[in-house]
Amino acid sequence: MHERSLVRCILKQVEQLMVEHDCQRVVAVRLSVGEFAGVEPALMEIAFNEMVDDSPLRGAVLQLVTVALEAKCDACGRQFAVERFVFVCPECSSGQVKVLRGEDLMLESLVVEAPDYEKAQTNGKPA
Repeated sequence: MHERSLVRCILKQVEQLMVEHDCQRVVAVRLSVGEFAGVEPALMEIAFNEMVDDSPLRGAVLQLVTVALEAKCDACGRQFAVERFVFVCPECSSGQVKVLRGEDLMLESLVVEAPDYEKAQTNGKPA
């Protein structure tokens, strides 16, 4: 299951972001998963739940947002949702289409706890 290796990479990426932005704790990790990304969302969630507790993200939850597969016809310019992976324009029946979205796996956002500003002060001045 390649979802485990994807989750491992995501956890590493989030850990780097935690260090760069001085985050104490990640509450949630939000990923967008395209229908044509080659990723099974249920397996992603299982892998994340199995691996998160052995990482600095312990306790974080995974929020998955599915992105529909959409294309645009090169012949007539119509944008449409690709259903059942039929890459044919419903307007003009052309097979000359380009995928616009729905192929990516993307780290969209993190919900984090930032350092406590009050604790970071010494003698009333920022540290």
